[in-house]
Amino acid sequence: MISSKHSFKQLLEKKIQYLDSIITNLRREEELLSYRDADSAVKIEFKNEIIVRKLEAVDRELWEKGDKEIHTEEEIAISETVFQRLDEARNLQEKVQELLVFEMNESKKEYWEFSIKRRLKSHLIQSSGLSWTKNYC
Repeated sequence: MISSKHSFKQLLEKKIQYLDSIITNLRREEELLSYRDADSAVKIEFKNEIIVRKLEAVDRELWEKGDKEIHTEEEIAISETVFQRLDEARNLQEKVQELLVFEMNESKKEYWEFSIKRRLKSHLIQSSGLSWTKNYC
């Protein structure tokens, strides 16, 4: 949890740090998904959830500080950086989400193909007489 002793500037810097971590992870996810390694990408996605919770804690404290303080030019400039990082993270998240949906759909296709082949094989074995219930092989 973030201490209320942190200044507005420190909280913004912490937020940038968390956003940079998310951006790094999203880039790695995008790379892994380009290699069709969805399992590793999903593991990174879970790591991002932890960072997002930390971001939410920082946001709550920023909200509590809110308009109680007058902000300096430096704090306003840092806020601009926060918005840039948020945009970058949002754009990367959209790309990664599209890739994850594609991988999910591909996995469904593979599952259905496997399932159909298995049922067909079972049907062919039973209809060709290779069944223990018919007492001959």
